[in-house]
Amino acid sequence: MLEVIHHVRRPGVGPTVLFVPGLGMTSRCFADMAPGLGPDYDVITVDLRGHGDSPEPPLGWTLEDAATDLAQVVEQLDLHDVTLVGWSLGATVTYNYLDRYGTDRVSRLVSVEMSPHLLREEGWEHAAFGGLDAVGALQATQQQWTDPDTYLTALIENCFASGSEPEPAALRPLLAESLKTSRLALLALWSGVLTQDWRERIGALTLPTLLLHGAKSRIFPTEVGKWLLGALPDARLEMFPESGHAPFLEEPDRFVRVLRDFVDGTAGA
Repeated sequence: MLEVIHHVRRPGVGPTVLFVPGLGMTSRCFADMAPGLGPDYDVITVDLRGHGDSPEPPLGWTLEDAATDLAQVVEQLDLHDVTLVGWSLGATVTYNYLDRYGTDRVSRLVSVEMSPHLLREEGWEHAAFGGLDAVGALQATQQQWTDPDTYLTALIENCFASGSEPEPAALRPLLAESLKTSRLALLALWSGVLTQDWRERIGALTLPTLLLHGAKSRIFPTEVGKWLLGALPDARLEMFPESGHAPFLEEPDRFVRVLRDFVDGTAGA
């Protein structure tokens, strides 16, 4: 069995909230927001393999294996009544976890800024960046291998609201963490998410789900949140009017309030 991925736990007396970051991102993204949940929640953040302080993935490691890594954390810590919070590609990791391991230990899902299918097709308007096609996906793949620093720098900058100029002091620690990401992890996760299509499968996720989307997102500029709201059987949608792809960074106080209300409001459901 592979070494368990890096995780940080802030023990609390209430329900467990487990955060899963996106491609090229780490648990550092949640560091300033997570304390707002305080002692009322048992807060856990993870680094995907090849990201942050987690070990390098082996050859052949996949997006589905990332879900297995998450399951190892859940089992090692003996977690129950978990709220999974997946951001961007991290949301797809949570979809894979639920598809593979079910809901015995998970009670709620929070999907932050993700589309069920990243590539543009006829009749599908919710691709990444509003129009990512196969050529663009290939160009991104090539840059991840040949110039990952430039790719990751642009990815971080695109997380913030359209039209905004994030403070360099806010960008520096995020970028420093992001630049640790291994090429192997980037390519494995990116290729995995490009080939996964959850449009027909996502309706099988029947547990209470909170969809959180930024109204000024550069990465998902369409109304994909409304599409997901119609596709999921037990979902609610919250838009963050001043946020882009990372509402927990851009509107952290409101993010914490919305998350608290959701967890508390579905307790015992």
